[in-house]
Amino acid sequence: MPTDTIYGVAASASSDEGIDRIYDAKRRPAFLPLALCIAHPSEIGRYGDASHLPADLVEKFLPGPYTLLLNRRDDSELSANLNPGTRTVGIRVPESSFVRGVVATLGFAIALTSANISGGSSSTKVGDFRELWDKCANVYDGGELNAGTSGSTIIDLSEPGVYRIVRKGCSEEEAHAILKEHGLREKETPPQ
Repeated sequence: MPTDTIYGVAASASSDEGIDRIYDAKRRPAFLPLALCIAHPSEIGRYGDASHLPADLVEKFLPGPYTLLLNRRDDSELSANLNPGTRTVGIRVPESSFVRGVVATLGFAIALTSANISGGSSSTKVGDFRELWDKCANVYDGGELNAGTSGSTIIDLSEPGVYRIVRKGCSEEEAHAILKEHGLREKETPPQ
């Protein structure tokens, strides 16, 4: 399906079978996490713990080209197959009214990741991921997307008072400014 950044493959985040089908279709290792898409920023607390964040921070990022990493709520009813062994969950509200409409109609978050074979180039048009079509129940053509191929900026907000940019996406500079404006400091990345 088309998103506000690139094309993605999705399934209900509560469906074990759906999550498994995403990993199978992409030939993606099971230890690589999938993000969630929700319909509205107010739903973020249903899946992740945002209680430690400044009052209007979530609304500054969502909807938009950002994925916020939060500690997963134990009572969220997310599939056990979604990101096993990982305490955090990435949550997005894309600017795409199509994706938000799908989620709102489903009434539950969808797991979403780029529509490509794992490690391949991101898809900006429906033909770019033709090799996945037979693994998908439906394929939606939203035309050619203009956001580039970098995808969303992933921000780890799982610890109070600090943040870390996990993936530099299409809006990294703006993210730093918003986070510092809200009094968060950038967490040092440990040397490898």
